[in-house]
Amino acid sequence: MKNLLLLPLIGFIFFSCEKLDEPEILGTYTNMTEGCIPGGGLMYPCSRIIILAAGGVADVVYGGDIISRTSYKIKGDIIKIEKSDQFGLELTFKKLEDGSLREEGDKSIWLKQKN
Repeated sequence: MKNLLLLPLIGFIFFSCEKLDEPEILGTYTNMTEGCIPGGGLMYPCSRIIILAAGGVADVVYGGDIISRTSYKIKGDIIKIEKSDQFGLELTFKKLEDGSLREEGDKSIWLKQKN
């Protein structure tokens, strides 16, 4: 009898767990800095890059040529890139219906790159 009651409980727990949205968000996102002249050389890069990897790891190239490793968290459609020793900013993005991201601070659109 105990086993019969345990089975529905396990099923309820299994189906009530939150769906992990991470796999569909994984990938490389780029944004071209407004007003930047392409081909300006290494000192003045025009693109900003964020790579969201499995396990909450993010690699960020933001206004330079140095890759900073940090972490991110997902809550619904919001992706928050954490401030770390290596990356001195905290960024918040909203996932849009077309698969791109909108940075909530400057409202810039970051496009997902095709692999």
